[in-house]
Amino acid sequence: MDYSELQQKGFDIAKRYEKLPLQDRINIIAETFGCKTASIRTSPCTGKWRGTSDISLDLDNGSSLFIGNCRTPQAKTAKVQNEYVNGTLANYNPEILAEIKTRIVPALLKREAADNAIAAEKGLKPYTFLNVEMNNGGDKESSSHLGWYYATVAVDGKIFALVETGLSHDIARGELSELRPYYFVAGALKENQVDFVFNNVGHSSTSGLYKLHLSDDARSRAEKRLSERISGLDGEPQKRPSALNKLAAAKEAVAKIGTEKPSTPKKSHDAEL
Repeated sequence: MDYSELQQKGFDIAKRYEKLPLQDRINIIAETFGCKTASIRTSPCTGKWRGTSDISLDLDNGSSLFIGNCRTPQAKTAKVQNEYVNGTLANYNPEILAEIKTRIVPALLKREAADNAIAAEKGLKPYTFLNVEMNNGGDKESSSHLGWYYATVAVDGKIFALVETGLSHDIARGELSELRPYYFVAGALKENQVDFVFNNVGHSSTSGLYKLHLSDDARSRAEKRLSERISGLDGEPQKRPSALNKLAAAKEAVAKIGTEKPSTPKKSHDAEL
């Protein structure tokens, strides 16, 4: 498997902690999910998986993180449990989570600009990228996506969590894949539902597809970020007006023509475009 530079860094971090007691390493993973501690648990499987057991970490917020599966006799051994905990620690620790956000946010801001340019050409709405979040399982309505990364975005001021397999994978790697070369509508959505573009794919801000239920904390951070971006307090350089903004400005200028008194033209460069 081809690991990114960030994922390699995760392995180095896990190796740094490998001599800590098992419970201490589990607690570091729990901290990444906003918890204080967790316990390891094995569960025997049935059906075609009979004879094997799932290994999970039960977090103190009530959610359970699957970390591996192997033959039941081995699943209960300290050796195997240590291996799975170390592998999970490489992916989920506070250092990596902070690094992911530092690296991926600038890339997603660039993606926003590219997507919104495509949306303008298609007469669709722009979106505003807000934050990168990880589903920590605190919201039971999104428990099936525990550990997934997602982006909070706003369309027409409506904030929601946008989740997609490729996006979560890219965020975990700390690098975005190239913008999709061809536009298409996201699976299970109809063309008339589409109102914005993400990664050159048509999405809907009103459909429940490709969404997660936002926790109160994530929503609060998203609202704060949206306010910062609207007010220009986020430290980002001013962007050129989008095609939609230019069109709106042009319409406004035309509307004013009939209400303003004509002025005597002056011979200057003011009339030049």
